[in-house]
Amino acid sequence: MLYFIKRLLCAALVVVFYAESTTVLTSTDHVTLVDESTYSSAQNSPLGTGWLRQPEAPHLAVNFALTGQYNPQTATVNALLQVQLNDDWKTYWRAPGEGGVAPSITWENAEYIHSVTWHWPTPERFWLQGLATQGYQGSVNFPLELTLVSGQPRAVLQATVTIPTCTTVCVLTDFAITLAIEPEKLKPDAERVFLFSQAMSKVPQPLPTARVLAATLTGKAGDILVTAERDEGWQSPVMFIHSDDDTLDEVVFQIATLQHSDKQVRASVNAQHWLALPELSGKVLNITLTDTDFAAEYVVDLANRSADTATWGYDDRLLIILLFALAGGLILNIMPCVLPVLAIKMHSIITAQEQRAATIRKQFLAAAFGIISTFWLLAAMLGVLKISGASIGWGIQFQNPYFIGFLVVVTWVFALSLLGIFNVRLPAMLSNLAARSGDNSYHSHFFQGMLATLLATPCTAPLLGTAVAFALGASVGVIVLVFSAIGLGMALPWLLLAAFPKICRYFPKPGPWLKWVKPTFALMLFSTSIWLISLLAPYLELTSLVTGFVALFITTLLLIASLQGVQMMLRTLAVGLLVSAVVGVLLLATTQQWQTALPKDHHWQPYTNEQIGQAIAEGKVVFIDVTADWCITCKANKIGVLLQQPVYQALAGSDVVRLRADWTTPNSLVSEYLQQNQVYGVPFNKVYGPAAPEGIALPTLLTSERVINAMEQARGATSKQ
Repeated sequence: MLYFIKRLLCAALVVVFYAESTTVLTSTDHVTLVDESTYSSAQNSPLGTGWLRQPEAPHLAVNFALTGQYNPQTATVNALLQVQLNDDWKTYWRAPGEGGVAPSITWENAEYIHSVTWHWPTPERFWLQGLATQGYQGSVNFPLELTLVSGQPRAVLQATVTIPTCTTVCVLTDFAITLAIEPEKLKPDAERVFLFSQAMSKVPQPLPTARVLAATLTGKAGDILVTAERDEGWQSPVMFIHSDDDTLDEVVFQIATLQHSDKQVRASVNAQHWLALPELSGKVLNITLTDTDFAAEYVVDLANRSADTATWGYDDRLLIILLFALAGGLILNIMPCVLPVLAIKMHSIITAQEQRAATIRKQFLAAAFGIISTFWLLAAMLGVLKISGASIGWGIQFQNPYFIGFLVVVTWVFALSLLGIFNVRLPAMLSNLAARSGDNSYHSHFFQGMLATLLATPCTAPLLGTAVAFALGASVGVIVLVFSAIGLGMALPWLLLAAFPKICRYFPKPGPWLKWVKPTFALMLFSTSIWLISLLAPYLELTSLVTGFVALFITTLLLIASLQGVQMMLRTLAVGLLVSAVVGVLLLATTQQWQTALPKDHHWQPYTNEQIGQAIAEGKVVFIDVTADWCITCKANKIGVLLQQPVYQALAGSDVVRLRADWTTPNSLVSEYLQQNQVYGVPFNKVYGPAAPEGIALPTLLTSERVINAMEQARGATSKQ
């Protein structure tokens, strides 16, 4: 909706300035060259209007001229529409983008003129107030081909040329022209022939060294996936899309994301219409691709995703995505979010060694089913939200304070169960929960699997982000399928133990040492509870948070002392102090190794879409960090890359604009930005700049090399350093 409001405002601005500032030339202003004496043999020059100006538009000059070239076989005459603009004024391409209108010629009388073909040189993309427009700055020559009616000695052309121009304001200027054309008397003008040839060389044509592999509808209304390749590879590709189909006149093809690797470029395109999007399937698109010293245009049919294409079909892509999901789920097992629950599983493995193989197998199958069924539950929840039109994403349940509070209680109960607290009779509700969590029953393993899944969602593993983005942008059935694969991947270690229970025998034997290991595992879960409490900061005052933490701490100690004895309480405290001391020593050693502690974070501006276009227009680099307090991977990126050299210094550059989009709590602006980029979770980082106005998306797990390379690529060689 915000997008269409911007377009309407821009259109209104054009109309206002057209009404107030534009004057159509009167009949006395017409450049009428119909007298035979106009053809001066001394000048050997074809007909032309000369440079036309308007007092209300001093920044603009227009010349409509014939080159003098005439091809009797095709009955075509070449012409030039020359446009000169002062300072920062721009005019538009045939598809102007998110704002503006295209230059046009209205034919009032075209006697014996069969048709006119307008050729469009390769445009540039400009940003203003968050809107992307496409056109030309400075001067531009539009080559035209006029096809005359054969056998006629003379043709007359009467038309109104409308040139839209914009800076921070927009003006429409009309020029009325009249030309008489006698093809047999035309003589080529060397200068204009050269200008015409030069202009035609800038008109993109299909080149054999590159090709559009497919333009495919993804299944979501208006979403198109375009893939192309170039034999020489891509450096900084830019894509423009339009259609000559009259039914798509008002459709804007917005490039949401454009990524390239080696020889292939892949773009996600959003087709949008101010009223109702027409049927796109089977329509013909003109796709223009540009790069350093390269410009080409290709005409392609827009196919449904089930249609055969030159690239992988939808089923093939889905198979790859399922493999990504499987691998991503497996990697989740070693992410920091899941480590506390792995501690419980390690304890289960150690204590299960004396049990029968069949019992061990069933216990780990229960854990695996707990993991997979929770992913089914998440998929169902996201599917319902998707159908209802709500914003969806990976980990969005952590935007709900009640869900966080629930996890605080669950992790706290699991921690107490490891200490044997629930061997003593407790209130019914806690006893029921404990019975399912504190023993080696199948219920216990099932709920451990569920907890592992719920705690895994703040983390984004490599490959997982790609799989989740594909799923959440597809149908509900695909969401369930991909989330099942993620669950299967995460459950693989437990399925392996279920298949080969003898593996448990290779773990340490249970013994007195477990009296110290249990408090350690419990401490990991208590730490998780504390971290979860800290996530409630956006919803609670500081005093409430501190009070809640102190109350939980004292209640825990009292429960341990009263139900397990003072000795167990002291043992737990001792383990806590020991672990804290070890962590402190490691931090101290790490700090000394770094010479200095982590630097203070930069000042980040809150994300707004308008700032991106404004910064690009000023020749600056924009680094966007989409993050959330509950996102563990976000914290790892920040500490491991963004606060480390050389990235820290690069972000401090005077030509760098740092924007942070906080998704800790529901934020429609951030959700819209993620969806525009076909991303459904955090972290997400993207770099924009003069040489990369479409932006360069960074991988989920950042590296210094990738960040620096993206910033240099976005900056471009000619920009300020």
